[in-house]
Parts: sequence; C-alpha cells; structure tokens
Amino acid sequence: MQRTVEQRHTPKRRTSARRHPPAKVFGFTARQRPFIIVLVANWIFSIAFFLGMKLVWHWQPEDWGIADRIALVLKDAVFALLPGVIGICIVAAQRMNPKMWVGHVAKPNSALDINTRFISNTFEQFAAYFVANAGLSLYCPAEEARSLILLTTLFLLGRILFWIGYHRNPYLRAFGFGLTFYPTVGVYIWLVLFMVFGIRIPL
Repeated sequence: MQRTVEQRHTPKRRTSARRHPPAKVFGFTARQRPFIIVLVANWIFSIAFFLGMKLVWHWQPEDWGIADRIALVLKDAVFALLPGVIGICIVAAQRMNPKMWVGHVAKPNSALDINTRFISNTFEQFAAYFVANAGLSLYCPAEEARSLILLTTLFLLGRILFWIGYHRNPYLRAFGFGLTFYPTVGVYIWLVLFMVFGIRIPL
C-alpha cells in the first residue's frame, strides 16, 4: 500500500526523449533545404540557358524602332500567355463535370481546383513578366533584342513545368515557378540599376 501511494505522488519520468527542433544548416531546416536547392537550380539553369543561347543564336531585328519593339513585346506575350489560355479552355470543359464540385465550390485538390489556381497564378506572373519585357525593350539595343525572346522562352517553359508539377510533383512545381519568376526578377534588377543608377549590364 505504501509503495502504491509513493508511486502516485512520484512524478513519472518521461520515457520518450523531448522532441528537438530539426537541425539547421545555414539557418535552414531539413524541410526547407530542398526548396533552397531548387531556388539555386533555378538561377543556375536560367543563367546557363540564357548565356548558352546567346552564344549559339545571333538573331537581331533589321529595324528596331518603337513600333518594332512594341511588336516584339506583343508577339512574346502571345506565346507567354498560351498556357493560361489553354488552362481556361480546359477549366471551361471541367466545369461541366459534376464530380468536380462540392455544392457551388470546386472540390479541393481536384483537377478543376488545381487548374483554376494555375490560371490565377499564371496571370499574376504574366503581369510582372509583361512589364519587365516591355521595359527591357525600351532600353536594350537591337543586338540584344533576342534577350526578350529568351526570357519569354524561360517564362513559357516555367509555366509548363509548374502546371505539370502542380498535378504531380511539388519539387517540379517549385522549379517551374522559379523558372517563371526569377528571370523576371532579374530583369527588374537590371531595369532599376539602369534607370536609377545609370549602371547598364550588357545582355
């Protein structure tokens, strides 16, 4: 009886060790590191693609007036927005399927839900891309005009990988997002350096 009372009043030792927070390397947890790797891969791939294509492809327009610049920006925009337009067509067809709905709302994580979010994200990304491409066309000379087409190619490739990844693999989705977004960020940095500080980096 005495032993039973002592057991009641004696605090129980925890048999399981306390859960320690995940170890950090350079301030990043194990869960964050894959996405940091994807981020670095985005920059490496984008720069390698851009510089590699500049070495093997030497196109430049015959005329490079204001009308020619606007025309190239609009032509690029048509191709860049193709995934979004195709996505709208697919969603329009999927809306006719009652299995895709819960009441009046798209079923969470269904193909309809994912494609709808993809369209929204694509148009958000396109707005930033379009302004960046238009700004770049104002300041780059004719011999650098192919940079607009290369950036559009990266944007289009990124959208395709992002769309596939949204349905299949989060890492592929992250890579596609970065391939769309970070080249645009690079253009904004280029524009700010030139417009504000007068620093012009050759493209």
